[in-house]
Amino acid sequence: MKTLFRSAAISTAAVMLLFSAAFDPPAAQEPRPPRVEKKSPEYRRSIEDYREAIKDAYRVDIANFKDRLKGGRADGQPITKYDLKELLQGIKFEREHTDDSLLALEMAMDHLETVPDYYSRHMKLEQEIMSEKILRH
Repeated sequence: MKTLFRSAAISTAAVMLLFSAAFDPPAAQEPRPPRVEKKSPEYRRSIEDYREAIKDAYRVDIANFKDRLKGGRADGQPITKYDLKELLQGIKFEREHTDDSLLALEMAMDHLETVPDYYSRHMKLEQEIMSEKILRH
């Protein structure tokens, strides 16, 4: 049973990797590395810290951010509820599906509302898949 779930997860992630490789955003829209201080997880940053980090990385201002995807899990939640590093990874990941950074932010918040370390887990899964592919060849 465990092998079945792992195979399904690997297959799903592999399909996601194939689609993401086919739809890379243009180089001009690549985000700059964010200026994020490494702090303990208990440390809550202010909205201005989030605003500055997101503006630095994605050239978009979240000052007037409003939910546009009605019915999302994170509707009405403050951006600062989520770990900034996870949120920045989430925006980068979700930009594979949209060129709109604010929409990508909202999608990332919805995922993080359910699983607070969603994007760290996703990155780990991708690394495992790549390692398994390398070992097979």
